[in-house]
Amino acid sequence: MAGADRIPLADHVADATALLALARRGEVALLDESAVGRVAAAQARAGVDVPGHDNSQMDGYAVAGVDLAGAGTVTLPLGPTIAAGDLPGELAAGTARPIMTGAPIPAGADLVIPVEESESGRFGAGDDAARVVTLTAQSTVPGRFLRRRGSDTHRGDTILRAGQVLTPARIAHLAACGVADVEIEAPLRVIVLSTGSEVASRGATPIAGGVFDANGPGLAAALRAAGAEVIHRGAVPDDAAALVGSLREQVATHDADLIVTSGGVSAGAFEVVRHAAAGDGVTMTFPSVAMQPGGPQGIGTLDLADRRLPWLAFPGNPVSALLSCELIARPALGAPPRRRLRLPLQLEAAEASPSALEQYRRARVLPSGRVRLVGGASSHLIGGLAAADALVTIPVGVDTVRDGDILETLLIPGGDS
Repeated sequence: MAGADRIPLADHVADATALLALARRGEVALLDESAVGRVAAAQARAGVDVPGHDNSQMDGYAVAGVDLAGAGTVTLPLGPTIAAGDLPGELAAGTARPIMTGAPIPAGADLVIPVEESESGRFGAGDDAARVVTLTAQSTVPGRFLRRRGSDTHRGDTILRAGQVLTPARIAHLAACGVADVEIEAPLRVIVLSTGSEVASRGATPIAGGVFDANGPGLAAALRAAGAEVIHRGAVPDDAAALVGSLREQVATHDADLIVTSGGVSAGAFEVVRHAAAGDGVTMTFPSVAMQPGGPQGIGTLDLADRRLPWLAFPGNPVSALLSCELIARPALGAPPRRRLRLPLQLEAAEASPSALEQYRRARVLPSGRVRLVGGASSHLIGGLAAADALVTIPVGVDTVRDGDILETLLIPGGDS
């Protein structure tokens, strides 16, 4: 079990979701191609029945079953042709009316005989010249090749729920039901800062012993993929006053909804986010989450004159930062959940895992349906994450995994082609 000083990941995600809920808001968007991939902020209902009238499923002849009398072959006078978009009118007793796919069924008709079951097999030849048609119906069951009004959707049906992603099919369904615009989640505007005196700012060359900023670009990309809008990305040294000052400057420049930082949350001597939280204007807690990588976390607010700005603080190692964004920020932002499967491992040798923690291992799904770990467990191995298309979850209480073990696997974008 996780130690008493650690909290489950699910609890921390719930805290982050509650914090970000204060900043989330909806906006109305036109229902067009620009809405694809957005997340609904409210439900929508159908304004009409779909289909809006009984209509023909086939090109053929609208008839009344009683006029066929179960006969295999019958010749009937032809009434006026009905095209899609026409008024349906009526079917005179003892007649047939040519009807096109999608055209409304005339009153008095209760089935459609496909044109292929006529003597000529097509419109406009033979029998049509005499304004009669000879039908050899394979079936005269009422309702044959009729699409009933409302058989897809009834007026008033809920056709979109809050939290659902607007896919092309959902957009088409909404449009078919008379919806012209939709309320969607507005993207949260995010400030992303990498902390650490060793981190080179964008475009700069690292000092001796320094590093290029991997977290800033990676987190900004991950947040954008989760539906956020990154309005500023930068790096700050291990100076609490400089960190808070930079944040306040960016908030004054941009109307931000969220701060995401990396680094400065662990137990070292230069943990800048922890130092900032010890001063005025920052309210933060630093839970230890029972996960690896990414255990040290920070969550709280930058306190402004008129509000408190949500702040998620992630660890500084690149894999820890990106997995924190994937597992914490993404669900808290309301992004669509990733697909999860239970898949067997393919291992050459047993792998150890800290039994007190829920461990996430980078992996690739194989064509066989098994999953193979990529690289090691260390949180600095960003190349392994770049090559992965899955995260294998080794649960709390398990200290060793072996070939063939079946584990929950989270599918993520990426991997080798």
